[in-house]
Amino acid sequence: MPRDLSCAPRVVRLAAVLLALLLLAPMPASRAAMRASPLPPPPPALAALIHSGAVKLLSRFASDVPGLTGYVVRFRGTTQVVYGSRGYLFSGELISPQSVDMNALYRQRYAPVNDAAAIERLEHAGRLISEGPAHAPLLYAIIDPNCSFCYRFYHMAEPLIGAGRLQVRWVLVGFLERTSQARAAAILASAHPARALRFDEDHFDVVHEHGGIAPAERIAPQILTALKQHLDAMSDVGGDGTPTLLYRAPNGTWTAQVGLPTQRWLDAYAQPHARR
Repeated sequence: MPRDLSCAPRVVRLAAVLLALLLLAPMPASRAAMRASPLPPPPPALAALIHSGAVKLLSRFASDVPGLTGYVVRFRGTTQVVYGSRGYLFSGELISPQSVDMNALYRQRYAPVNDAAAIERLEHAGRLISEGPAHAPLLYAIIDPNCSFCYRFYHMAEPLIGAGRLQVRWVLVGFLERTSQARAAAILASAHPARALRFDEDHFDVVHEHGGIAPAERIAPQILTALKQHLDAMSDVGGDGTPTLLYRAPNGTWTAQVGLPTQRWLDAYAQPHARR
């Protein structure tokens, strides 16, 4: 499922942090563990970070671009895709001629994640906001109250929820902006979290990119714990931006998608006969 290209700036923030560390990393590194692979070893800057323990290499693969090797890495709790060629390291978005987000595609294909386990973690953490009938196709939407793309997804999903065609469990996280955690906490602490979420999205300030609900002045420890667990589950499935969606693939397994889907994809997923 191609990701809407307009959500790229949110994801690039994390990639930029990784690139800055990579450029400052010492060049020498041990490559003994890499020699058995037919693929080239990581570029020196990436190899140094792997050797130091700052970055964990999860997998590597031959990308669709000739001569460009991809590396799925774990960095600061997130799963990212970077690339190497002839010793050079590349970090950022890779978009195909067909406008497909190749980073998201490779992350889904090569990142060793257990999406079903992430769902168990979310259900155990609680504080999920459920909307829609139990018989409708289900997806988990991990959102930040200050995320403009989450705002767009919310308003894409609500008509389908209202029509009984979609069931969503909204999973609040708070990391994009300084007020994100306090706004997420205000929603979760409300006597009616679904109404509070609706208020946040209906009064969203698109120009300044922040939610409509007032940030909580104090955050209860149990809500802080739930928000952390939500963020951990997001990282478990390779989520490095919001919205991150967990949904059932046609074969019945759970899978993750980072970024704003198209309305066409969401409409197809919410078909009345497509119970999942």
